[in-house]
Amino acid sequence: MPSLAQLTLPMFIGTVVNWGLFGMLLIQMVVFFIAFPDDPRLVKMLVVTIFILELVQTLSNGRDMVRVFGTAWGNLEVLDEVGWAWFSTPVMGAIISSVGQAFYARRLYIIGRNIWVPALVASFSVVQLGAGIWTGVKICIATRFSLLQSDNVPATVTWFAATSICDILIVGFTVDYLINQRAKGSFQQTNEMLTCAMLLTVETGLPTAILSIIDLFLFTQYKGTNFHLALCIGLSKVYSNCVLLLLNWRARIGRRPPTEVHHPESAHVVNTGIVFKDRKMATDTTGTMTNFSGHGMRVDVEVNRSWEDSSGRLDALEEEKELMSV
Repeated sequence: MPSLAQLTLPMFIGTVVNWGLFGMLLIQMVVFFIAFPDDPRLVKMLVVTIFILELVQTLSNGRDMVRVFGTAWGNLEVLDEVGWAWFSTPVMGAIISSVGQAFYARRLYIIGRNIWVPALVASFSVVQLGAGIWTGVKICIATRFSLLQSDNVPATVTWFAATSICDILIVGFTVDYLINQRAKGSFQQTNEMLTCAMLLTVETGLPTAILSIIDLFLFTQYKGTNFHLALCIGLSKVYSNCVLLLLNWRARIGRRPPTEVHHPESAHVVNTGIVFKDRKMATDTTGTMTNFSGHGMRVDVEVNRSWEDSSGRLDALEEEKELMSV
């Protein structure tokens, strides 16, 4: 019989992490729409869809946490009730993960021009989506966690295992392709870009794979407890933040030296510059500057679309544009 702490503490940790990651996602979404207003409508729809799904997941999980830790605190009967957990964690988690994995599969197709690798990734993504929904249905039918039978274990194990395999395939194939492209690159700037892309792929792909594997281990080794929920509740937001990070990596945020001093009513002045560089546009050399000032603070947001081009670098430019279009 698990202790009360083994049931409630992982839920509390998972909820806190979940809300923190939701805040990060909100910031990344704002950065995306400020820095890349001219991105394709399909990409913008992807970002909005991810945000709406995550909002629904966060509020659904929050509803259960208010009930467990607030209105019915100390009531073991309420703690045993499934509530909306069947929907917020396995169902929404699987749906959001599949959206992120579809984004990665499309990315693999664009950079590799090979349908078989994305098809393999998509296959495991469909498996984890079905297993996640299957898990949610099993939990919903049980109505109480104590009534869950051992036949629910295969569904959950399949969900975690398929998610882990899918993430490992994404990282492996992407890094392999980028390494091959970097070996063939003849321009230093293109090689630097590919190196950055490889690092981002590892940084965004490995966390989801590692967390899925750890989640699978906790679920199988500590049965009857909620240890796995400390990671599982917020796992979908790791996917979402990684997708936004890959979209926002074109933006460079840095401090520009102050060029003018603004003294509103003799207040202390701080001049900060935020520069977004979008290398996707190769011929537009115009820049857009937006100034925000008030309360002694001046912030400049500049979108710089300049890109050095010459007849001797057309191949490198096309290669970079292909990667940046992902």
